[in-house]
Amino acid sequence: MSIAIIANPLAGRGRGQKVAQAVQELLTNQNIDFEMIFSKYAGHAVELAEQASRKHRIVAALGGDGTAREVLAAVWQTSSAFGVIPGGTGNDYARGLGIPRDIPEALKVLLAGATAPFDVGVEQDRVFGQLACIGFPVDVIIHVNEHRDGLIKGSAAFLAGVAATIRSLRTYPVRITVDGKTFEKDVVGVFVMNMPYCGGGMQFVPEARYDSGVFHVLIIDRISRLDLAVTLPKIYSGKHVSHPAVSIVTGREVSIEGRSLPVMLDGDIFSARPLHAKILPQAAQVVVPKAPA
Repeated sequence: MSIAIIANPLAGRGRGQKVAQAVQELLTNQNIDFEMIFSKYAGHAVELAEQASRKHRIVAALGGDGTAREVLAAVWQTSSAFGVIPGGTGNDYARGLGIPRDIPEALKVLLAGATAPFDVGVEQDRVFGQLACIGFPVDVIIHVNEHRDGLIKGSAAFLAGVAATIRSLRTYPVRITVDGKTFEKDVVGVFVMNMPYCGGGMQFVPEARYDSGVFHVLIIDRISRLDLAVTLPKIYSGKHVSHPAVSIVTGREVSIEGRSLPVMLDGDIFSARPLHAKILPQAAQVVVPKAPA
């Protein structure tokens, strides 16, 4: 078996470098045929993964969700399977795929796991595998990115971002179309989910799965700052979905129009524009834990 690992050493405020070193030692000790390749700038992982897919059966992303998105974008149309080794801040790709955060256990999945179909999201000209969203969650990630050098790390960094963002909470009038059905709302945020998690373990849509063939679109209507602050902790257990300001619809094609807002895809922020996403069922292959016998 031949494996390429595209590693982002800067992921997780340096955790990516430490994880890459541990992975190299573990795979070398097991005499595994692998190639460790380090990305150097935003978008570099796409180039590296595309090249690696020509000679490796598995191309794995080692880093955060942004690194995973770049590797997925490169390999989804190739014969290579997509793998994930969590080494970033949020690691929600790994959560959604059932891959442990513990590095030796994550490597066991990569080396001896099963290959499964994976639905790919396409937002205009960009690929994503976890989520596309606008509004409040984008503001949170912008805050997290602006405070990368702070003392707060991991999931706590997302919570700190949430707390800071709530103070300037805004609503946006939008027109949402899901599989041809259109409705207008004033929203705090809209999440187009392909997996349950974002924001470092927040379970926004418990029912979302990477192989369901549909997006789960979570819409948060106008809500007070206090109500949102009280409701947010429930997201970790998925109990927020019963809140009257929260609704979920499913579909294969989603458009969000109105005031153009920055779009977030798997933790990466892109310039303001209308969001148009469609799902391509089973378009990629991903390495996941084997089901219990």
